[in-house]
Amino acid sequence: MRLGHLVKRWTSYSRKQLDADIERFSTLHSWYKHLAFKDGGTEFIIFPQKGEQPRNSIDPSITDTAGLHWFFLRICDQSIITDERIRKILVRHSFQLNPFFYHDEMNCWSNSKLNGKRTLRTFYGGHIIIMDRNQKDFESWIRSNYPEHADRILGNSSYSHHNIDEACAPIFESEWLKAVQVIRDSARQVWEELKQLEDVNPFEIRKVHY
Repeated sequence: MRLGHLVKRWTSYSRKQLDADIERFSTLHSWYKHLAFKDGGTEFIIFPQKGEQPRNSIDPSITDTAGLHWFFLRICDQSIITDERIRKILVRHSFQLNPFFYHDEMNCWSNSKLNGKRTLRTFYGGHIIIMDRNQKDFESWIRSNYPEHADRILGNSSYSHHNIDEACAPIFESEWLKAVQVIRDSARQVWEELKQLEDVNPFEIRKVHY
């Protein structure tokens, strides 16, 4: 208990490391295929933990096992957090992510033009999102959130994959900025509330292994 108190009193998390964990998690899985648009997106919780979050049990893809990092968990899997008090805090500060959270920039110069403008910054996955099985939910989402881009994106089905990715670039940019901010806010609130639990060490939040 004393160790937990000292850790909480003298240790603050690094925002730079949080941002690095967010960026790492954004490409840890193929979110452009695995997240949803329905009801605003797939709901997640976030919590501090010792070591980087593994990709999976077969291929962890981790480089740091000792530092303070942030884990992301779908809210439907919250039961793996064994302490009910902690679960309530995490769920209280949950947030939603959608397929545009995937943040892998394609560093290439485009030789094509869209509406007479050359686009240089694109992100992987736009064409997959548009042609995905959840296209009905996507159409509703894009028209509601980005009406100024909807017709251009939805009308790009006959274009090349790269042109579709170019059309989606502003959405990737905007959704990334929104996601980073909402995750930062969630992490800050979670950290402050966990500090109020005197017997909780942020390095040792217990989970059921799966």
